Amino acid sequence: MPSNAVDFNKTLRSAVDETLAEALGCNVLDILYTNLETKYAITRDELPRRTDVLYQTLEIALGVQGAKTIGTHIAEKLYRKLEIPFNKHEGYALLDYIEVAKTKLNQGTAP
Repeated sequence: MPSNAVDFNKTLRSAVDETLAEALGCNVLDILYTNLETKYAITRDELPRRTDVLYQTLEIALGVQGAKTIGTHIAEKLYRKLEIPFNKHEGYALLDYIEVAKTKLNQGTAP
């Protein structure tokens, strides 16, 4: 389980990479990251601090429902890696799940 923000960001980046590669394939993942870097000047390492832009990019590419579905899968993988129980919430997007995970870690409510 991550002990600081750097570890949390690495864990989040790993969850994003793995989920997108599984769902969309490595070629599409590479295109997505190239687009983020070219259009928004966001590198892979900066992505955990700019998940809002990632989510917007997914909405443009996959539509609102597609982005929500992928976002939920990213969140599920993140929670598994953090060893936090995952509870799906209607109306939550990826950014909501990330904030809840940070809060749980900061409060020490994660196992």
